Amino acid sequence: MFDTLLSLPLFQGLSHNDLTRILESTHLSFETLPPKSFITHQDELCTGLTYVLSGEVDSRTEAADRSWSVEESLPTPLVLGLDVLYGRARTHQFSAYARTNTRILTIDKRTVAALTGYFEVFRINVLNALTTTIAQQRQPLWTPAAPTLEGRIVEFLRQHVLRPAGRKTFHISMRTLGTYLGEDQRYISMAAHRIERRGFIQLRRSAIHVPAFEALIQANI
Repeated sequence: MFDTLLSLPLFQGLSHNDLTRILESTHLSFETLPPKSFITHQDELCTGLTYVLSGEVDSRTEAADRSWSVEESLPTPLVLGLDVLYGRARTHQFSAYARTNTRILTIDKRTVAALTGYFEVFRINVLNALTTTIAQQRQPLWTPAAPTLEGRIVEFLRQHVLRPAGRKTFHISMRTLGTYLGEDQRYISMAAHRIERRGFIQLRRSAIHVPAFEALIQANI
């Protein structure tokens, strides 16, 4: 347990003595979830942090009008809820669920506040994680506009994923995609098929499957 906790980003830098005090004075809940179990639900109130320690996890993010969604594979270990635990928008931005047997650690909001206030290393780790997230979200806003319709499609997909790598499936029709991009669905479909012929995506009925999103990004379409 010590080695597992000390390897997690928010606990890195803490000593064994610090960790012993945390385990003795706080309640950390460990649990193993079976496949298809939900870890978080989109739009539900976030009441603490959830660390996914092992297993395979997928996410699903739905548009506000529920007209389309994207499913992604997420790497583990990962922490869920840090970016929405405080502030005005304190609801989960996506649903996460176990694809295999998954081991999780949950830390309630009061415990997070206590650890942040008492342990400087933990507080610095939280700030580092939050500022990194903010920087990653701001960077795409200053990316030059793509000169081609294929590039605009890729950029749209990139703006709506949690991480620009791994397996993705966008459940979106060509008509809906065209509405977002301000283009006729016929031209959207033709551009999407050109990307498919290059091997970066697979078109299905009202869906775009991306086997490796990092390859799509590196292609500079």
